[in-house]
Amino acid sequence: SQGIEEALLKHLGVKRNEVTQDGFFSVGEMECMGCCVNAPMITVADYSNGSEGYTYNYFEDVTPEKVIEIVEKLRKGEKPPHGTQNPQQIRNGPEGGNTTLLGEPKPPPCRD
Repeated sequence: SQGIEEALLKHLGVKRNEVTQDGFFSVGEMECMGCCVNAPMITVADYSNGSEGYTYNYFEDVTPEKVIEIVEKLRKGEKPPHGTQNPQQIRNGPEGGNTTLLGEPKPPPCRD
């Protein structure tokens, strides 16, 4: 993951936690993204719908080259597909497809 960070910092011309001159990008570190199986990965905070409607998008299984490609698409106003960036990773799922979490989970009974 250090190679990912180094590629981003060099490409964007910033140091960690600095913001690019255009104000669109910064690079920080997250200790745990809860997705070790999909590492290395980056998270992009999307504020295009305002601060009330922002989202975090995970880009998984990235390479230094891929993160630069993602940044450049974002600069052009494009929304690159989030999720795995390595089509081979899709083949690592359970045989026959998912068997759990097939829909929205039910809320806890205390909230009915």
